[in-house]
This record gives sequence, structure tokens and C-alpha cells, in this order.
Amino acid sequence: MGTQRKYKTTGGFSEYLYHQVGDIISAGGVEGKVIDKNEGVTNQPGLPMYSNTSKVYFKIDPKTNLIEQARVYDGRQAIADFDFSHSHGGIDQGIVHVHEWFIGENGRLKRRKKVRHLNNEEIARYGELLKKANPNIRFR
Repeated sequence: MGTQRKYKTTGGFSEYLYHQVGDIISAGGVEGKVIDKNEGVTNQPGLPMYSNTSKVYFKIDPKTNLIEQARVYDGRQAIADFDFSHSHGGIDQGIVHVHEWFIGENGRLKRRKKVRHLNNEEIARYGELLKKANPNIRFR
């Protein structure tokens, strides 16, 4: 769990920047791990851009102790963030909004600034898991 510099295409990382906290959250045939930064890691905001084995990682808001974000991975690479702890782009706090990830011109992962609501396919696939992680969220 870490950055592009620490990522090994053959598997794992040269250095792990995050660790699992708590139990795996599982619902609707999808599971995710709640993770936190390792002690001393200060230069990494949020969740890692690359996963080790999980398809979903969750981040806890230290102030409320509730899940505030989920990051979804495909082939170990971030593809979407599901945020709900703040308002963004006209979407109210508590309603899940999506940031998509893509490979930029420099070959590195970049997160789109424009946000959108979850689509019906994403709600069907991840909705139950997101609700189990934080029952206070809404989809629309």
C-alpha cells in the first residue's frame, strides 16, 4: 500500500506506508480494508494510489472515527474515490461523490477535479459495502 515510487509491478512495495486497522468490511460480494498511515509517514495525503491485495481501502476521519472515504482499485491502481465527508461540486456533505483517477501525460496517476454522483452500476456494486462502512451516507 503506497506510492508509485514504492510500487513493484511484480507485487508488493519496496516500502509499505500504510497498515490495516480493524476488521475487513464485507458486503454485497465486495470487501475492503480500513487502513491508516504508518507512524512517521507525513508526506502522504489520504489513501494510497496503489493497493497491495485489496480492491477497496477505507479511510477513517480521526475526529468522528467514521469512515469518510473509499478508494477503489483495478489491477492495484486507483480508479475512483468515493468521498462523502464534505460537500464538493454542488453535491452536499453526506452524499457520495466520485473522483475518477486516470494516467496523465507524464505517466503518473492523476485525480480528476470534476466530481459526479455514483452511477446505478456503482451503487449496485459498492452501495451495500459503502453503507456498511458508514450507514450515514446517501447516494443522491
